[in-house]
Amino acid sequence: MAPSVRRRGTAVFALAMAGGLTLAATTPAGAAANNAPAYYQGVTSANVLSVALNLPVAIPSVPQHLAVNLIGVTGNAVHNTLATGARTSSTATSTLASGNLTDTLGLSKTITATLNGARSAASNGLSIDAAKTGGLLGLNVGPLRANVSELTNAATAELLDAQVLNLGALLGAKSNGATTQALQALQNNVSQIQNTVSSTLNSVVSQVGSAAQQVAGQSGAQVVDQVQQAVQTVQSDVNTVLNNVLNTGNAPVLALQTLDATQSIAPAGDAAQATAHSLLTNLNLLNGLVTVDGFESQATAIANGKAGGAQATFSGHKPIVHVGTPVLSAALDENGLSLSNVAGLPSSVSDQVNSALAQLQSVLNTVLGTLGVHINYVAGHVDRVDAVHGRYAAATGPEYDVVVANPLDAKNAIAVVGLGHGTTASVSAAQAPHHVALPNPQQGKLPHTGANLPLIAGGGLALLLGAAYIRRRITA
Repeated sequence: MAPSVRRRGTAVFALAMAGGLTLAATTPAGAAANNAPAYYQGVTSANVLSVALNLPVAIPSVPQHLAVNLIGVTGNAVHNTLATGARTSSTATSTLASGNLTDTLGLSKTITATLNGARSAASNGLSIDAAKTGGLLGLNVGPLRANVSELTNAATAELLDAQVLNLGALLGAKSNGATTQALQALQNNVSQIQNTVSSTLNSVVSQVGSAAQQVAGQSGAQVVDQVQQAVQTVQSDVNTVLNNVLNTGNAPVLALQTLDATQSIAPAGDAAQATAHSLLTNLNLLNGLVTVDGFESQATAIANGKAGGAQATFSGHKPIVHVGTPVLSAALDENGLSLSNVAGLPSSVSDQVNSALAQLQSVLNTVLGTLGVHINYVAGHVDRVDAVHGRYAAATGPEYDVVVANPLDAKNAIAVVGLGHGTTASVSAAQAPHHVALPNPQQGKLPHTGANLPLIAGGGLALLLGAAYIRRRITA
């Protein structure tokens, strides 16, 4: 049996390319023609959500150290019409969760489609009660789908909504009936900033309210009114979060809506293409304090086994962030929250309003830092491309991570939630060798050289007779 050439998560080389073998192409009688390379293999993966935990206190039914990928898809397809190499095969999966101890959490569910088995698989979704995961995860999972054919491989998975992480649960709010040391440390930190935060927010609301009164009835007054409404919403949200932490220790870290992951492997023109894609439409951070609209991660790899025929790309963008209401847009990354200046403000109050928003930005970063919630944006990248021979390509899409630090040791995270984690695509391809039939000069009759054998024999005999006559004359 020919060896199978597979490598998950990276570009896979064909056996022919690795060994330098000459392969002969074979086409079954009556087979439909297509422009796909004679050999290709694609490997894809995409996860809507990943959760890694390093809990300071054990939670009933939840491991202290946990890594789980939620709502993910994978694909691995080999198409081979060559006489040797890996056999044609295809497997697509759509998974509720993968990682360690998914059985313990009641998250084990995977559907699989294979070329040699069920070519189509589906699940209509299910709900995971947060009580099953110690209050850390509440999931409403949508349809899971996987399909394969001779030339195509595809899978989709959808998360309709989720409640992910709770500060109280993360810190083990109660252990044997007593507040844990980690939660007590967080509550102490919040107590130290509460008065300053409250005073600053009151000042911001007052400054924006004053600006709204100054321009009442003027052009641009509506924009100032919208800003006033936004800062009042932020003030309410901040107070709610801080009071919840102080009173009960509970504060939801993330609420998610409509996330999906898709992958596909198929011919594209004269090449093979592998694509992985993750999409988030709404993320609510800290009980609505910050809203993230629209995050996307995609990786695409293309190869056809010809010179210049390989390329790898990634796409996506940093999430669109709103604070309070959409009128306050911001950038949210590892450096904190950066509020953008509001466009359309009357010039007479523009400086006053933007100065107030700068104070709001500062106080929000103080709150996020005290609660230990940080954001990291990890850019996508091209992993590798065979630009010369077009044999392989691979790419990884961008990722957005929400990190919750340990209040007892801020350098260490107790939880990391990855959005668009592991969005990768790779493909390899080879063309069938081109055989040229040349004539063999050694086959058939030899060509006539022009020699006359009787004449040559006669000439030789005359020379011998002449030599004998001369010899006798000399010896006489």
